[in-house]
Amino acid sequence: MRIIQLYPKAQITALLLLLAVALFISTAQAETSEADSFCQVQVLAPASYRTIAQPVTVTEPSASYITTPVQMGAGERKVKVADAYVEYEITPPVFNEVTETIEVERERVEVETLPATYRTETKRIKIKEATQRWNPACPQVLAGGDNQVPSNCLINVPAEYTEISCQVVDMPARTVKKIIPARTETVTRKVLAEPAKIVRKEIPAEYASLKLARVEQPARLTAEQRPAETQSLPTLQKIRPERIVQMPALCEATLSPGKILQLQTSLQQQGYYQAALDGLLGPETRAALTRYQEDNQLAVGAITLETLQKLQLQ
Repeated sequence: MRIIQLYPKAQITALLLLLAVALFISTAQAETSEADSFCQVQVLAPASYRTIAQPVTVTEPSASYITTPVQMGAGERKVKVADAYVEYEITPPVFNEVTETIEVERERVEVETLPATYRTETKRIKIKEATQRWNPACPQVLAGGDNQVPSNCLINVPAEYTEISCQVVDMPARTVKKIIPARTETVTRKVLAEPAKIVRKEIPAEYASLKLARVEQPARLTAEQRPAETQSLPTLQKIRPERIVQMPALCEATLSPGKILQLQTSLQQQGYYQAALDGLLGPETRAALTRYQEDNQLAVGAITLETLQKLQLQ
């Protein structure tokens, strides 16, 4: 009556269940401890890996160009637009008009740069090599004699890949030359055809100032190399492959239910076994044992001595 007042009903049920399991384990151990024996069996030892940083190119190198535009200067030039002549009061002079084309701006070349364009590509990178794992449904394989591990006991695990997006040059940077034509102006000047007579009068020549544009410094093109961009991707490298080895393990032919119940209880406490504690070496117990051995880098395929020592059952 005092126990009911101190603890809720759910806790009382759990305590009674634990006491029943402990009593069953102790009884089974007392009855069958002498029946459990070890024998040499063939098991699958796990592979060993190390983590390495694999450089992956995400952006390829490319060239870029910088254009310095042309620098123009201004100046003046005197152009004769009328010759000197002599004028007479009686007979005026006769002139002929001459039209000339003057280049006021020279032809030049300008360079236009077009940047590089990129496209996105997906690269498939292997981050873990193919391996083998033990089939939890496979029974124990004894060592010695002509016994071989059946092919259905080894499951091929394919390699693992990952995909990464990379920027690849679709069209490299390029330049386009543009020709700017020369600019001219038309000038008309008078040329003396017939001088005046009788009264001689000298008329000086006439000049005009024209503004000229000249190239002070031509356009320049500077090329720069854009380096590649890389990214380090952590990958697992196999340094020792999985292999079939011989090691001591509990013989399943003489395995007692008490030992199996100890194993189920320990795996349940580790979070690997979720089924009923029945003392039977069934598929659920084998699958839980295999997952525990794989997670702890232990040999798979039997209840090995190293597994029992890891579970503190030996």
